[in-house]
Amino acid sequence: MGTAISERNQLPPEEHRKNLLDILKGSRTGMLMTRSPEGRIAGRPMGIAKVDDDGTIYMTTGIETPKAAELIRDPVTSVTVQSGDGFVVVEGEASLSGDRALIDELWKPDWKAWYPEGKDDPNIVIIVVKPIEGTYWTAGIGHGLSYAYRVVKARINGEEMETKPNDMGKVDLRH
Repeated sequence: MGTAISERNQLPPEEHRKNLLDILKGSRTGMLMTRSPEGRIAGRPMGIAKVDDDGTIYMTTGIETPKAAELIRDPVTSVTVQSGDGFVVVEGEASLSGDRALIDELWKPDWKAWYPEGKDDPNIVIIVVKPIEGTYWTAGIGHGLSYAYRVVKARINGEEMETKPNDMGKVDLRH
């Protein structure tokens, strides 16, 4: 299991991990960041097909797309997500899988818009992002009210805002 590497390590590592995975698994879309041939960072919104308990993220693309070429050339990537519970950035290494059993397992009928031949389309590959490290910031409704209260209190009192252990955390997601 991953361990927390936050400076605010007042929460047990497994709680930081749970907070991060809850936000990640609650997200249907994310921004996949790749590096272009010119060295620029390129971000693309992507549907998230699945997230494993270890934080591995699965998405789909066409094998002949620029993002596929960028990931083949430089597999270091990050995926950012936002849900009602907060924000996550996962840094990891991506690979492309043409495994037909995996494609069949993850297939969603909506994908037919991109893959006219359906799940047997030869162009479809799965982007598998193996996580290295993740950072999360919580923003759930209960947390959001607490956060708003602390912001207002700090502004009224002219003090620095009080932070809580689960406001943010970094998690080592390597096995």
